[in-house]
Amino acid sequence: MSILLLSGGIESATLLHERCGSGDLHALFIDYGQRAARPERAAATALCARTGTPLTALALKGLGALAPPGAWKPHVPLAARNLLAVSLAANQALALRARGVLLGLQRDDREHREGAPPFVTALADALAALGLELETPYRALSKAEVVARGRTLGVDYTATYSCLLGRCVPCGRCPQCRARALALDP
Repeated sequence: MSILLLSGGIESATLLHERCGSGDLHALFIDYGQRAARPERAAATALCARTGTPLTALALKGLGALAPPGAWKPHVPLAARNLLAVSLAANQALALRARGVLLGLQRDDREHREGAPPFVTALADALAALGLELETPYRALSKAEVVARGRTLGVDYTATYSCLLGRCVPCGRCPQCRARALALDP
């Protein structure tokens, strides 16, 4: 069994569809107080219902209060969120006797420190020390290549959510919306 960090976005939805069906997958959604938590969770819940994948949703809304004043905003991803998310997923993996954690990083994520190869290698090493594996199967793929892969799997990308602002109707202007549009219609 593996624990999939499921945000409800393109990459994690594609991973879900690629790995579901074997009964060997459990999804984890984390609400760390991000503005888009509600629609992201709705997307994650719907995707898991469609694939028959068990989902655990953690409510950690108070994490934003730990940041220095002015350093954290609900529409900006939490600093070190991948470190936190992978740690929580590792905890669940150990509790469920899973073999590892699946993270939907893709090639464009290298631009951010938490997607940079040295950071991902350090995360993988930390999990290996616990006897777990960190899988990042899309690290060499662009978002558009992930979408192409997902389309062959029948992923319904209208069921995913990517807007940073958390509106019912995505804004179309934030970095996530722009990247999504480019990937879905290259």
